[in-house]
Amino acid sequence: MIVAAERQIKRMSEEIERSEDALRAINAKLRGYYDRLEIIHNQFRRRTPIKDTEFQNEFRATVLELKTLADESGEFWRQTRTYFRTLDDKGEIIANNRINIKQMNITALAFNRQVEELHTVFKNIQALAKEVPLRLNWWLLEAGCDELNKIAARILFLIRDMGKYL
Repeated sequence: MIVAAERQIKRMSEEIERSEDALRAINAKLRGYYDRLEIIHNQFRRRTPIKDTEFQNEFRATVLELKTLADESGEFWRQTRTYFRTLDDKGEIIANNRINIKQMNITALAFNRQVEELHTVFKNIQALAKEVPLRLNWWLLEAGCDELNKIAARILFLIRDMGKYL
């Protein structure tokens, strides 16, 4: 039982790192889309033809990637929270993994910063794209942002709960 719990703690840490890396890449893409969207916005306001014809498809693919990340992470963290709630010997397991849990807390804070950056980029793009007649799957982007925000809060709460046993 203790070995399985230690393995789960390592999986949690790896999942946070994987999610943070994936979200960092998505944030970089969205920042690039913001620059392209400014050009499209200017072209639309000047009533000139929009030259970036692939923007809409690329943006929608990135939004789908974000939503997939949110769904996969959400399922993992639901299972993990349930697993740790059912453990009987939490104190001993957590005490034996102090360093891993503290490292996981640092990584979780970095992941939370990426989620906050995602929200900022989302608001910036949304403010600019309101006037542009493109179909950008806003509901999917907003749902992904909200889900990742909830996941980050769950991760931090779980780690705080584990910290009680440190």
